[in-house]
Amino acid sequence: MVTMALEDKSLQTLKLDVFDLLRSPELSSKLDVSEALTELDGGEIKHLAGLLKAFEVPAKTVLFREGDPAGYMGMVLDGRLVVTKRNEEDAGKPLYSMSAGKVFGEMAMLDGEPRSATIMAAVDSTIAVLSRDGFEQLCKDRPVIALKVLRRLGRLLSQRLRRASGLLVDYLP
Repeated sequence: MVTMALEDKSLQTLKLDVFDLLRSPELSSKLDVSEALTELDGGEIKHLAGLLKAFEVPAKTVLFREGDPAGYMGMVLDGRLVVTKRNEEDAGKPLYSMSAGKVFGEMAMLDGEPRSATIMAAVDSTIAVLSRDGFEQLCKDRPVIALKVLRRLGRLLSQRLRRASGLLVDYLP
């Protein structure tokens, strides 16, 4: 039996200001330092920028909540986002904060599962978003760029898993 993922409407319901990165050289230049794009050259980043949408996110805005449907990954261009995860008491516990260059939502982009954490803007922030549809388009039009992005996301996830397992080892019997 095939189940259909729920559509991610989180950005639409927030009614954030959206703009084209290709028309904002100052912001598009910030893609150069994104941890997700370190394997891309300037031309590849410019091509990818055409598939991205940028959003201004006011402080205290929750982008999405743990368990929400997921349809995009994002990169912080400016500002700071806070990542929280529910504990056994259903309270949100802060895990970490991320600033310019960091990527979020990449797990859901890869596996199609609901969001694994909640993300909120700690201060006024700017993010660039790659939708699942945009990524599918990248795979069709420029598979080499898509492969480089996937390879980099795999490395980032591996690093995070290694760090988490290192932290958890002290809790093992």
